[in-house]
Amino acid sequence: MRNKSISTKCFRKFLVTLFYSVLILLVSFSCYSLNQNLRVSGFRFTFEGNDYFIRSIYCPNSPESCNHLIGKGFEAVDINQDRVIDKVVKGGIAIRQTQIIYDYALNLLEEENKLNAVTKYSKEFRYAIKKPNIVCEIISFQPEIGYPFNQFKVVQIRFGMENDISLFNDLNADGSLDGILLGSFSIVEAQKQYQETIEDGLKNNKISRTNNLIQVK
Repeated sequence: MRNKSISTKCFRKFLVTLFYSVLILLVSFSCYSLNQNLRVSGFRFTFEGNDYFIRSIYCPNSPESCNHLIGKGFEAVDINQDRVIDKVVKGGIAIRQTQIIYDYALNLLEEENKLNAVTKYSKEFRYAIKKPNIVCEIISFQPEIGYPFNQFKVVQIRFGMENDISLFNDLNADGSLDGILLGSFSIVEAQKQYQETIEDGLKNNKISRTNNLIQVK
């Protein structure tokens, strides 16, 4: 009986060791039997003396595809896997700080040739207008958990130079920008451009406004 108990403990210890061995892999892929196209990967790294983890979920044409940046006491998410953190879903860390950490990790993965580019934008949730030397785009997100929100992108076209891209969040999808995620475009001017893009989308029946909720159709 005692031998059986020892064997059981050893087996459990083996399972625990195996579990943590999987977790510490820098990059590991697995497929669920229900969807052979689903890919899950993980990346552990250290930045400025602190440990972090990126969990990446990708499935073609699936809204569940996203990257999670996880650190001590916080979790942030890149919802459309475009290299930009969209929301802090846990903890009080500033979104700009999470972007610095995220950029560092992505650069590491690029150097190790372990970063895959993904193109999976959904046209029905995007609306863009082009003006002289500038492109404005609204992207609507409908997360399974949490309130819908919008992201506003401003691309300043600079001939002979790299285009300047700025991103802003409208966390309540109410037409008012809450903060800048990336870039140098003025938030005051961005708010003006955002409102003009919304009005253009409403006029062309590409954007809906229901109970003060603004979203791309």
